[in-house]
Parts: sequence; structure tokens; C-alpha cells
Amino acid sequence: MKNLITILIIISSNLVFTQVKNQEIIGSKVETIENGKIENGVYICNLFDWKITIPEGYELIKKERIEELEKKGYEAIKKETTEGIAINRHPPQLIGFQLNKYNYFNCSLETLVGTKKITLEEHKLFCEKLLIETYSAIKGLKFELTKSDLRLGEHNFYKIKVKIYREKDDVYLLTQEIYYSFINNNLFSALINHTNEEVGLVLQYNFEKSFQN
Repeated sequence: MKNLITILIIISSNLVFTQVKNQEIIGSKVETIENGKIENGVYICNLFDWKITIPEGYELIKKERIEELEKKGYEAIKKETTEGIAINRHPPQLIGFQLNKYNYFNCSLETLVGTKKITLEEHKLFCEKLLIETYSAIKGLKFELTKSDLRLGEHNFYKIKVKIYREKDDVYLLTQEIYYSFINNNLFSALINHTNEEVGLVLQYNFEKSFQN
């Protein structure tokens, strides 16, 4: 089961195609990191008006882990993308924090300047298709995919939730919740990955509340 979960973590790391730099938590109350700062346990983004609390007991995701997963995940997803569609593996990382390697939050912001203009609905259909094709290609898995539209603060989002099980005995493995929105001509992406429902609810509430402030 651990091998299956590892495969899912590798793939999910590239659903938001993130890159982490300079994210070690230090003792000072204010820490400057790429694309923002952390002040008293709150990440404050400097690319648009947004901030999110880092839950107690969570640590920032290390650069080395993201780079390792990013490389493997890119290759896994690239196999399932339609020819002619470019996958950016290095958009600006905003913030990522984890309870452990299976339960974490991660997000990025990628510029849409110079890209083909599409609607959020069209992006949702593309992402749904990519997820279905990717997970259907993994032997030994079964999954349930649901999608929804929601309004967080001033922004329209769509959310895709995937619950994943081991096929032979229906043992639950993990859940992935992916959020997307177009913000200031950028694509905002957020991923919540969890193996525990209570952890998932904490991360979901923490993220959605961050746009309501």
C-alpha cells in the first residue's frame, strides 16, 4: 500500500507544478521567502492580496523533497497529456506546509501572459480529463472523482476531489482536493493531500477561510 501512496504523491506534486525555494522555518517572527513572507505563523503573499495561516504542528515543505517529486511527477503526467499541450513544471511557488509527507497543503501562481486564452470551465474540463487518464493508467487503483464550483471571497474557483482506493480490496488510500482560479491574469493552483478525514477538514477550512478574510 505504501508503494501505491508514493506513486500518488509523486503524481499529485505536479498537479500544481510547484517549485520551492528557501522555505526553512527559522526562529524569528518574520521570515522573507520567495513571493512573500511568513510573519507570526502567517504566510503573506506579495504577488496578490492573500494570506494564509500555517496550522500549528505543520512545517514548511523542503525544497529537496519538492524537486524530487516534481521531476518524477512531471514525467508521469506528461505521458498522459495531449500532444501540443505544454506542461509548466516550474511556476512560482507560493507556500507549502505539511503535517507529514502524506498530509499537506501546497499552492502556486502561474502567469497566463502569452498563453492561449481559455475560460475557467474549459480549464476544469481539461484538468478533469487529465486526472482521469492519469489515474486510470495506474494498475491496482480505483478512484472516485467529483467536481464543484465555488466562490471564495472575490474569486471564482473550481474544485476537483479525488478519493483513491486499492482496487483488489477497496482499502482507502488517500484523498486529493485540487483548487483552481484565475487571479489577476494568473492561474492560482492549490492542492490538499490527506489520508485522514479530520486532517483534510482542517486543511480545507484553513484554505477556504483564507480567501474570506
